[in-house]
Amino acid sequence: MKHPILSGNGYKLYSLILLVVTLIQAAILYFYYGLTIEISISDSFVYNTFYGVLAPGLWYIVTFASLSKDDLALAGTHIGAAIITVLLWSSLADFLLSQIFSWNNIYREFLDESYIWRLIIGVLYYSITVLIFYLIKYYQDMQERLNRELELQNLLKDSELRMLKSQINPHFIFNSLNSISALTISKSESAREMVIKLSDFLRYSLGKDSVEMNPLEEEIKNVSLYLDIEKVRFGNKLKFEKEVSDSCLKVEVPNLILQPLFENAIKYGVYESIEQVTIRLKCETIDDLLHILITNNFDSEAMPLKGEGIGLDNVRKRLSLVFGRNDLLKVDQSGDEFSVTMKIPLKKETDEQNQNTDH
Repeated sequence: MKHPILSGNGYKLYSLILLVVTLIQAAILYFYYGLTIEISISDSFVYNTFYGVLAPGLWYIVTFASLSKDDLALAGTHIGAAIITVLLWSSLADFLLSQIFSWNNIYREFLDESYIWRLIIGVLYYSITVLIFYLIKYYQDMQERLNRELELQNLLKDSELRMLKSQINPHFIFNSLNSISALTISKSESAREMVIKLSDFLRYSLGKDSVEMNPLEEEIKNVSLYLDIEKVRFGNKLKFEKEVSDSCLKVEVPNLILQPLFENAIKYGVYESIEQVTIRLKCETIDDLLHILITNNFDSEAMPLKGEGIGLDNVRKRLSLVFGRNDLLKVDQSGDEFSVTMKIPLKKETDEQNQNTDH
């Protein structure tokens, strides 16, 4: 735990406070007690300088005393520390001043007569210093707790994101391996092509796994590679069209966020249809948001496949974790067309949210 005076710039404020107290005390000695200006300044300077040297050590007493859960032990620690500090402070200052002004009997008598109230002032100094140190320590402890909680939240967030990714990737891999197995006998060349494309896809996915955000342009390339793998199985039954403006390509999106949406389109569109299924991708920026629209036709009369439904749900959870919003994914079905609209806050907006969270 940082010392509030000895670390950073705390000593500057501390020195300023000592200077102000020294000037106030010198003024009181001069105007109220009628001491000379020389004696008033010297008296105030010596006493406050001595206390200024001793006071930083009280931080360690406060830190040590805070470890005790016994109220009597805590009180005993501070009473003992106060007696030692005040007596040492007043005795040293009194001895030094009596030596400096040994020729001035009037001032020496003043030192003797004022010794008791200086002790009282010393106790007051000690109490104020300890109280301020306790307030600072409480603030530092609170900040440390907040930092630990934030770190734990980030770790939890990262852990949950990785868990969601781990649910998606094996799902696709198992499907691809099953397809390769089916193609090895009837279409060996297609199986070989699919293995190569699957290898490229996995190399991309594993290489980007530690990156939270990725340019949309690279994600679209990854999706195109994924669709190429699926086209080996489905041939002309699967068609892909895209309409993406140049302004969208550099926008950063969560890593591998598009893949499960296309998996969903293939699973519930291409699998179930005997006709050609067209998957369309459209991207545009509207009102500080990147709008990504994915649509596909499907056979409305086909028996729907049963599944765990983790694809769209995982995308929704990831968007919520990354951007802190629950309104970024919308699913619609109209007639024989299924559409998913995903919104990505542009970087400017995301940075402002992060700054507000930090504050």
